[in-house]
Amino acid sequence: MNGYIIFSDLKGFSKLSEPELRTFYKDVMSELATHLRPFIERAAVWNTWGDAFVAVFENGRDAVELSLLFRDLLRDYKYEKVGISRLFPRIAGHYGEFEFFEDPLINRPNVLGANINTTARIEPITRPGEVFVTRQFKEAIEQLPEKIANIDFDELGEVVLAKNFGEREIFRLYRSTEPKQIIDRILKTDLSWALPEPPEMTEDEKKTIEFYKNAPSKEVLERNLKSEHIEGKSGQYIMELADICKAFGFYEEAIRLIQEAENHYLDVNDIKVYPFRHQKRLLKIKANCLTRVGKYEEAADIVYGLWQLGAKDSDTLSMLAAQYKRRAIYENGELINFEEVRIELLTRARDLYLEAFRLNIEDYYPAINVAYLYKMMGGMEAGKGTKLAGYILQAWNSKQRENWWIDSTLAEAELLQDDFETALELFKLAIERHNPSVFDKKATSEQIKIYAHFTNKLANVEPILQILRG
Repeated sequence: MNGYIIFSDLKGFSKLSEPELRTFYKDVMSELATHLRPFIERAAVWNTWGDAFVAVFENGRDAVELSLLFRDLLRDYKYEKVGISRLFPRIAGHYGEFEFFEDPLINRPNVLGANINTTARIEPITRPGEVFVTRQFKEAIEQLPEKIANIDFDELGEVVLAKNFGEREIFRLYRSTEPKQIIDRILKTDLSWALPEPPEMTEDEKKTIEFYKNAPSKEVLERNLKSEHIEGKSGQYIMELADICKAFGFYEEAIRLIQEAENHYLDVNDIKVYPFRHQKRLLKIKANCLTRVGKYEEAADIVYGLWQLGAKDSDTLSMLAAQYKRRAIYENGELINFEEVRIELLTRARDLYLEAFRLNIEDYYPAINVAYLYKMMGGMEAGKGTKLAGYILQAWNSKQRENWWIDSTLAEAELLQDDFETALELFKLAIERHNPSVFDKKATSEQIKIYAHFTNKLANVEPILQILRG
């Protein structure tokens, strides 16, 4: 069926204290329910959780009136009389087709479909205290046989939705007796000229990058790189070339190219701006390459800077953990004996990997690294490593064949359970399926060598290291 979908939540709700939450549910919600009851009864679907609700209406008037009434009730509510902080509703509306069904789990009607998801992605980008709707919602309302008086729509233009859900043409719904808002016109204005993006790669540059990516061997790439001239090339091209050099193990060349990309600038009214110096992707490539040439402190500083710049994700934490691990076990580029290992740094590395895994339990990279470190530390920790390796096999086995890193991680998990024969077979299959780059194989073999060095299992893993070298 087709219908009007409304999503809403309350900005400021998550900051309420427990006493404030009790007051909200006891006083505010009961008052809201009295006013909203007629709409709840007429809704095809009404569902709530926490501070949010979803409502679906066949009648457009109900959708509009509910949205504006809910907005007004919360805007005008006397929060001081009940002693809680002010709350601001974000209300999103969309019109379209969805599937309507009787939900056996909640024993009442429910809905699903792409248009439901779209509405849910509009709500987070709605300005607090406002109602944002799509063009489809606006047009459906305007085509109703009985026109809704005293409402208007202000065009906000194409707006990027939450969670990479694309763009939608968005309008602000409001009562026509309310003044237009200057902020709507300001936000609609295209100001990209003020701080332009660096130019994209030309078609010729794209073809050259594709050629380098598919170089049949390290030697072929090396020969071509010797005649490579980057003068006049776009910063994007230089960054992509640096990434390819990293993948093939040319770390010094990659660092040189990264420095060139960092110095690439745009002239904006006689002021030089450097678009690549603080780009997260370039900084991650740089940290990886610096690590490979033994410049751990420089690499750690870059990764910590990324964290401070807001890249607070499992990938950044894992990169920082790797720096502590290397500083703990290497001296002048050589692995040291276990008795000389700086245990406090190794423990910090383990805890950072654990935190990265906690941040994203779908990320197998920190999980396998924690398993390695548990096994390397020995004693009771070794048992945790074996169990975690078993969990990795159980959790990610269904994703086998997706990419090199999944398949190699599963092989490493078998290795950590001392099933070296199965690990070897899985590595052979992974290489055959994915044809990994020099960097990919080297990163994996280095991890295995470190583990074998500290657990006296070099003889057991040598066949695996041989195929990774090949």
